[in-house]
Amino acid sequence: MRTRRHHARDHYLRGPHGHGRHRARRGAVGAAILALLDEQPMHGYELIGAMAERSGGRWRPSPGSVYPALERLEERGLIEPLPQDDDGKQRYRITEAGRRRVAERSDERPAPWDDHGLGRSGELRRAVAELTGPARQIGRFGTPEQVAAAAEAVQRTTAELYRLLADGADNTDPDAGTDDQPADDE
Repeated sequence: MRTRRHHARDHYLRGPHGHGRHRARRGAVGAAILALLDEQPMHGYELIGAMAERSGGRWRPSPGSVYPALERLEERGLIEPLPQDDDGKQRYRITEAGRRRVAERSDERPAPWDDHGLGRSGELRRAVAELTGPARQIGRFGTPEQVAAAAEAVQRTTAELYRLLADGADNTDPDAGTDDQPADDE
């Protein structure tokens, strides 16, 4: 039986319509740590910041996922701790075994900060997610004129999306010619 707490947690992770915050694929934190440590030694918070920066802020693993991953990677001999610096932070570096692991996986998958688990429609989902932020802000804090203008913009965009569907997936740019069919200006 699902409790209210579990329902709220699932709602937060999926959002009200089955989307929203996405979790990284299994092993993404470890793969990201290895990729970053392959470049230079870092401590946990440097790793978290680098992951957030490289993903454009879309992915920021928590310390609760990064530090256990560091422990597992160390236990497997893929990374090793460096002597603590004067600041008292534990930095890690990649081992030769870790470098081999990075090399083995470099051709298999995109970098963890580029893999959003969204499949081939990832760019579209990201664009829609970027749209919701300003729309919510206008809805909450905008003037009546701003709200009306935003609603018109969304309606125009919706109509354009339906037009793309009606035109077919192969003809998304009406101004571009193909090898079989010259552009209008030729």
